[in-house]
Amino acid sequence: MNTQENTIETTLHSLDNIQKLEVPVSLQFSIKNNFNRNRTTTMSASQKWMLSASVLVLLGLNIITITQYSKSSKKLTSVEEKNVVYKEYFSNTIE
Repeated sequence: MNTQENTIETTLHSLDNIQKLEVPVSLQFSIKNNFNRNRTTTMSASQKWMLSASVLVLLGLNIITITQYSKSSKKLTSVEEKNVVYKEYFSNTIE
């Protein structure tokens, strides 16, 4: 075998002697307790109002943006339709 194959083989066999690490019982217990603990988080009334106000603001901004976009797209389509007619009309003369 050449040196590259030897290196590959030693790398592959290097994991054969790995031993499992023992975790202390106290650490296992504390981790299990943290996952098993039922934490109920409640929102205060002011947090609920702030959340609902921010949702309403976002909805309002989206509605305004959609209406402005639709108005501008209608104007663009009317201009583009004129350009399409112009291009089709003069398409034979340009070539």
